[in-house]
Amino acid sequence: MTKQVEEAKVESTKRDKAATEKLLQETIERNQTELAAQKEFYTNALNAAKEAEALAEARVNSEAKVELENLLREAGEKENMLIKTIEELRHSLTRQEQEVNVISRSFLLTVNRSKTVGVLYLWT
Repeated sequence: MTKQVEEAKVESTKRDKAATEKLLQETIERNQTELAAQKEFYTNALNAAKEAEALAEARVNSEAKVELENLLREAGEKENMLIKTIEELRHSLTRQEQEVNVISRSFLLTVNRSKTVGVLYLWT
């Protein structure tokens, strides 16, 4: 009877081992399926985040480009105004120099006439 009991124990152990191996294999497969689903979910989330980041960066770059273009346009307008002001100042300075020359010549003519009149007065 001991031999039969031992054989029964061995058979029971073999059945338990087979059931445990089957349960372990099912658990591994279920966990692999769940892990694959999680991997896909997080990969999709990462790709969506990267795409959102790229879109946000493109929007920021576009806004920065528009802002720089506006600043450049304003700088160009200010430059044109300064050039116009400089030209007006040059013209004004040229007119003033011409007026000074006219006044200087007139003054010199007046001085020369005064000398001539003074000399003529002395001769008379």
